[in-house]
Amino acid sequence: MSAHKNKRALKLVVLTLAILMLIAIAAQLFFTSKVKSILEEELPPSIHVTYETLSTNVLFGKISLGQVNAKHRKQNLDFKAESFTISGLRLFPLLLHADITITDLTVKSPTFSYHPTQKDSSSSTTKEKPRNTYTIKNFSLENGNFVIGNTKLDSTATVKGIHLYMSDIQFDSESAKEMIPFTYDKFQLSTEDGYFQINPLEYAAFEQLHLSTEKGGLKKFVWRTRYSPSELSKKLSKEHDHYDLKIDHIGLKNWGFGSKSGKPSFHLSELLLQSPKFQVYRDKLLPDDTTHKKLYNATLRDMQLDLQVDTVQISNGLITYQERIEADVEPENVSFSDIEATVGNLHSHGHGEVMVAIKARLMDNAPFALDWSFDPQNKANAFLVKGSLSNFQTESINPFLKSNLQAEVKGNVQQMYFTINGNELESHGDIKMKYDNFEFTILKKNRLGVNKLLTAVVNLFAKNGHKTDKDGFRHGDFTVKREQDKSFFNYLWLNLKAGLLDTVTGNGKKEKN
Repeated sequence: MSAHKNKRALKLVVLTLAILMLIAIAAQLFFTSKVKSILEEELPPSIHVTYETLSTNVLFGKISLGQVNAKHRKQNLDFKAESFTISGLRLFPLLLHADITITDLTVKSPTFSYHPTQKDSSSSTTKEKPRNTYTIKNFSLENGNFVIGNTKLDSTATVKGIHLYMSDIQFDSESAKEMIPFTYDKFQLSTEDGYFQINPLEYAAFEQLHLSTEKGGLKKFVWRTRYSPSELSKKLSKEHDHYDLKIDHIGLKNWGFGSKSGKPSFHLSELLLQSPKFQVYRDKLLPDDTTHKKLYNATLRDMQLDLQVDTVQISNGLITYQERIEADVEPENVSFSDIEATVGNLHSHGHGEVMVAIKARLMDNAPFALDWSFDPQNKANAFLVKGSLSNFQTESINPFLKSNLQAEVKGNVQQMYFTINGNELESHGDIKMKYDNFEFTILKKNRLGVNKLLTAVVNLFAKNGHKTDKDGFRHGDFTVKREQDKSFFNYLWLNLKAGLLDTVTGNGKKEKN
């Protein structure tokens, strides 16, 4: 009796296992067939997917595709990958609510290629809200590449060696309303070198990028004109500066994207710029660009991005500037080195003043300081600038003066202080300067000799440190009309030039209020 029962039990177990195996095989076959059906028949007509290998495991909710190729015909987007693997696909949410929940999604060696075309302004696209919820617990992208290229639009971008990890990604009808249409908990992104063509004349590049939820950075960032100064001039119909910006390291702390008042928003706690070197060249032989130049109040105020950067720190910076005035005269540099600067409360639609504090050395020898403040919300574009210069050996700037103004100067500026109050249309201010042994030399047009007559006239009007106050300062004041087709820094120079002229050639007395 016992043996008979054991045989029946054994048969029942075998039968049960066989049924389970048949169910498992059937489920596996159905699962594989369903995956193939989705890839071949149920994707939108604009998306075409091919692959070389497909493996599935219904028990572990795993789908793996090898040598994947996908194309979005309408968006001109191509995708290739060594493998595309989904693990932990939960079947019950899928069967009950058509929601997709995945434990792991891994993409190996993908290449994204996007070829934008000129958009038809008459057409419009509307976002379709998802009916279901899509959840990915862990997403990994390994050794990816991204390429944008279009000859007609003259735009291109490449990023190599992309590694991306994101956790707790969710896409649903609520998240689809936001600028970033999905939510996530944490992410880590790193890349190798990248290149972006900003416009037909300039490009940006970097050697490494790393970003996480709280911080990030770029190494060896450059922003350059694609052509040499002489080549650029041949391509231009009007004046446009030649740029060469190099930054050893850019650091970001506590940053985030979002939306605010219907605008995309970006908030950054701290931006660090280490060892920026900025060279600017201007060919004044070209026709002037007579378009209106915004002051920084208006530039920030008119941004379509709600920007807030609490602090910008700049260390060990260098700025050099050259101007070609005559075709046969090689331009010389005016430079500010050892730049240490802080920008506080940089914003586009926030509150309060933007505060800029700069310390540097003019022509590698004279300590120079500048404090500049302005409110982006001030419609008059008002600003206040205060600055100082000390121990300036003027002979150091003679190469620049010789090439640009056909002049040379001797003497020493012991101390100089200036204040400028200005707005969109006009500025006024005052300056005081302590100097000695000033002597101007006006050169002949060929710069090979001295124009003795003009030199004598200029030095006749220049007061060589006489009529000073009790502390040894001569004073000057000035009012300047803004040239609105010129930059803010041209405006600043016009104020300083007017102040220096009044200080050196005027009566040297401080105006009474």
